[in-house]
Amino acid sequence: MKKRLFIYATTIIIFGLLCFFAATVYITHANNLSLAKDTVMETTRIYADLFSGDTDISSLVQAGSDTRITVVAPDGTVLADSRPLDVSLLENHLTRPEIAAAASGSPAAFVRRSDTLGVDLIYYALKAASGDSYVFIRAAIPVANINAYLSRSLPLLVFSLLIVTLICFFLIRRAVERIIKPFSSVERKLRLLSRGEYKPEPIFKNYEEIDMITREIDDIALILQENFTNLRDEKGKLAFILNNIGDGLFVADENKDIALINSAALDIFDVTPDISGKNVNYLSYDKNLTEAIEDCAGLAKNALFELNLNGGIFLVTVKRLQDTQLTMVVLSDVTENRENTKRREEFFANASHELKTPLTAIKGFNDLAAINNKAENIGKYIDSISRETDRMLLLIEDMLKLSELENTQSKSPVSVSLAKIVTEVEEALSTPIREKSISFETSGDAQVTAEAEHVYELVKNIAENAVRYNNQGGWVSLTINIDKEEIRMTVADNGIGISFEEQARIFERFYRVEKSRSLRNGGTGLGLSIVKHICALYGWKLSLKSKLGVGTEITVIFDLAI
Repeated sequence: MKKRLFIYATTIIIFGLLCFFAATVYITHANNLSLAKDTVMETTRIYADLFSGDTDISSLVQAGSDTRITVVAPDGTVLADSRPLDVSLLENHLTRPEIAAAASGSPAAFVRRSDTLGVDLIYYALKAASGDSYVFIRAAIPVANINAYLSRSLPLLVFSLLIVTLICFFLIRRAVERIIKPFSSVERKLRLLSRGEYKPEPIFKNYEEIDMITREIDDIALILQENFTNLRDEKGKLAFILNNIGDGLFVADENKDIALINSAALDIFDVTPDISGKNVNYLSYDKNLTEAIEDCAGLAKNALFELNLNGGIFLVTVKRLQDTQLTMVVLSDVTENRENTKRREEFFANASHELKTPLTAIKGFNDLAAINNKAENIGKYIDSISRETDRMLLLIEDMLKLSELENTQSKSPVSVSLAKIVTEVEEALSTPIREKSISFETSGDAQVTAEAEHVYELVKNIAENAVRYNNQGGWVSLTINIDKEEIRMTVADNGIGISFEEQARIFERFYRVEKSRSLRNGGTGLGLSIVKHICALYGWKLSLKSKLGVGTEITVIFDLAI
């Protein structure tokens, strides 16, 4: 800014001086020309006053050596000239502008080139009486005399111009430095402020505007300094938290470049901190991860999936940060949970298989004992053993079904009529429906694509719970509706209902709302867990509405069969 301001100011001053110099030269020349015209006119009047009819013309024109004097007859013939010329050879002068002006009674000075002498002259002519006639007295001064005077004055003018220019140069330089000094202080204040190192400085009393700016900067700086300190502390806390959480986390911008990454993510991907600023492909070439980040960055589409990476299993959450172009990726290590789940499922399946064989044998021996028993006091024990054995076998069957669903890798879906399945379920539940005098109403039909056994288990377990946990003389409504691209099956009852606190856990395996009542009703605690797994297997939506003491409504939304 200093250099530019100096150049601007110097250019303006020099331009002004040059304009002033040119004006001075022009005015000087104009004044000299005006003085020369006045001299010519005065000289002409003097010669005209000296002329009379008896005057010797030759002597008259020789009186002025510096000034050219010419006497012209009324008809334009040159009678005499102060220059050593043969006047008989001169042209008629009646058409000369100065002679014509004098003849018209309006004499005027003219600057023109002399055809005779070949130089520029200032001419002026007057009429002079000569008896009954008159002659024209003309005087002329060379313009070169005026220019010679100007030429003698020009070096002095140029020298003065140079002196003034140098003085202005130094004055401008000093003035610019004084003007720039407060701005330099403002620039230094802003630079220190950006670093968070701002300290108030003395103000410039001679510069009111700069003083106002400086005061405003001081006021703003105090606020910003405090904010910078708070931001630095918050940034330190955030960095500490991010680097000490167990989950890996990184943030990508709209170009899929890494904007932030914590220590856990560096360890997960086995990279160094200089990965920040590079493309996410430097972290992993996994197609699921890169596509999820691209969809989130371009379409704001969130994603949740599992990723096998470096021998571990991670639950990956990809989410667009609100009101930004940033995509956050969180990697939660679920390796141990998945291994525990797998071991639990294997134990669950193995235990179910191992228990089923001896229980089947026990039931068979107990049936033989019942056939051969003759003592009435032993019969009640045989009946009790048979009842408990049946309950255990039913539990194991549900456990095997659940285990099978958890380990299902492929399906063989077919088109299944929901109304037909509902009819089969109603027949299977006819005994408890009749015993409780329950009104079981069904309506609607639709075709769903799934394995018939899975659809039967889903409908049976929902309807069985609606009957089992209903009141004496209650009702159950099972309706099937087709809405646009969805098939909706709703099972509602006016049974005991489920409290709000327990609704979140109702689909967990072995979870019972009322332990004592569930035992009396004979439930295994696995029915709704089987329902949940079947829905997850086909991607169906499952929802629950219930109020304690009022009833329960479970809805399953199927995809429309194509």
